[in-house]
Amino acid sequence: MAAPTREVITLQCGHYSNFVGTHIWNIQESSFCYEPIPGSSPSKQIDHDVLYREGLTIAGTPTYTPRLIAWDLKGSLNTLRAEGVLYDVPVQEEDIKWEGDVTLHKGTPPHKNEFLADLDAQDELLYTQASSKEEDQSSQDTDTMETEENPADAAEKKEQKPKKMYYLDESVVVWSDYLYGHMHPKTVSVIREFSHESDVEPFELYTQGKTLMQKPSMEDDLEDRLHFFAEECDHLQGFQVLVDFYNGFSGVGCSLLEYLEDEYSGKGILTVGVAPTTFSRETPAAESHRVINSALAFQKLSSHSSLFLPISASRTLWRKPGPPVGFPHISYNSSLNYHTSAILASSLETMMLPYRTVENPLTVNILSEALSTMGRKIGSLQSSLPFPFQLGNTLASEFNSLDGNVPWRSLTPYTHNPSAVPFAQSVVLRGIPKDKLVVPGKHPTNNLELCKTGSEMLSLYLSGQYPRSLNSALCVYQASKTVAPYPHIFNENVRHEGYLSNEMRSQSLGVSSVPMMTSLQSSPTTGHLLAELVKQSQRLDIRKFHGYVEGGLEPDEFKETMDNLQAMSECYTTDMMEAE
Repeated sequence: MAAPTREVITLQCGHYSNFVGTHIWNIQESSFCYEPIPGSSPSKQIDHDVLYREGLTIAGTPTYTPRLIAWDLKGSLNTLRAEGVLYDVPVQEEDIKWEGDVTLHKGTPPHKNEFLADLDAQDELLYTQASSKEEDQSSQDTDTMETEENPADAAEKKEQKPKKMYYLDESVVVWSDYLYGHMHPKTVSVIREFSHESDVEPFELYTQGKTLMQKPSMEDDLEDRLHFFAEECDHLQGFQVLVDFYNGFSGVGCSLLEYLEDEYSGKGILTVGVAPTTFSRETPAAESHRVINSALAFQKLSSHSSLFLPISASRTLWRKPGPPVGFPHISYNSSLNYHTSAILASSLETMMLPYRTVENPLTVNILSEALSTMGRKIGSLQSSLPFPFQLGNTLASEFNSLDGNVPWRSLTPYTHNPSAVPFAQSVVLRGIPKDKLVVPGKHPTNNLELCKTGSEMLSLYLSGQYPRSLNSALCVYQASKTVAPYPHIFNENVRHEGYLSNEMRSQSLGVSSVPMMTSLQSSPTTGHLLAELVKQSQRLDIRKFHGYVEGGLEPDEFKETMDNLQAMSECYTTDMMEAE
């Protein structure tokens, strides 16, 4: 029996967080089935109401939008209106207190790329069709129902029609350049005190974010937006928060979590710290700022969260980001946020499935508590994008072919040790249909082939691979969607439906979905991450960085932060690590 929906509110703090978040929402939007055909697909496994809300416009038109608040700086939205287009919301003009002469300069409106232009045309067409349908409804003859095309035939024709390919690598500058769905007017909050990519006053200090959040206007705006989404929830279970931990949004994120912990005590808070593989500012001062911001953020974010998860497509971070994480079947441009954020988003969207399933869902609190024992409140994320499923094989044969190896790569910097044994892990496998678990009618030759469900087979595989770990297994048959505007990063040996093949895929055909596997872990390798952060932080004399001191950061407070990080790193120490 399906459990009642336990809602989650999502918060996104920072430009790169919004890059990742936009891909997450696009993936989910492309997974919606608005007109299901009976018998054409397996029963619903994912409860989208956990993260989405239903609403009505003033005209009574139904809407379905993320339960989301996203913060970014002035100038970061490009063509996106902060208040959205679904609701008739008056635009608040800036109050300019100037009594002298005014000269009006009219700028050129931002250019929309091909994808956004097609979305506008599609929205206009749908609006026109809806208006025509309302006008014709009263005069429509009921007998015409008998001549309508069979829904299954219509769906088949629609599926056969090739989908348009978009190549957006050169045209994506900000995250709204590939945003597919619509947002609620309460979602986007623009911080007007700082400008995006400003060289005059860059928003790159932890203390800038903390000071900003102390302003009454910011606190009032937060309360207004958060209470709007929270008060309409029947069973609010908690929050998932994405934070840029390397710049000024580190301070914003820490203040937000302090507020959530005070106002929503007992609710689960899963915080994901994200960082790109390249940074726009590479000066020695900017590099030092990233180290200081990260040290303060790691300590504060982990303290105020149920679980803190730092991720990046870079193997190392901070001063000189290292080489990007390599995946066997994808080729991506690590200098494009559009590419790297897609990898992180697909992995996160899959990782979050345990508290978004229809049957027997976990909660954010239960998931976090299982992974954060013994003071280990910082996790790591492993991802297999795509899961290497060869066309014509079965899941049982794929697990056997791994021969003791793991199919995933780590997305948490400094934790790249495939032989490490996690203390605990939550593993999700998706995109392998029921009819591809075993060969039908074949006599079982091993224990894996005796399994009746994907979750049972995954659990058996994990218990053999990690007998001393606390393993949680979930198998979802729906694959991870990768349709437009997802970037074209898959190699040609990945077929349209995501399986591997010896035959190369045509360049004119994209990849619509892929099987995936993720592992959210509490792992001893996290100790390496914390030890590296402490080592880089100890090289800096905080008294020489006047922006932090003037913002209220005391040297003793920074030293205490490093001491806490050092103590936390020792929680992950094992004999295995000492031997290394």
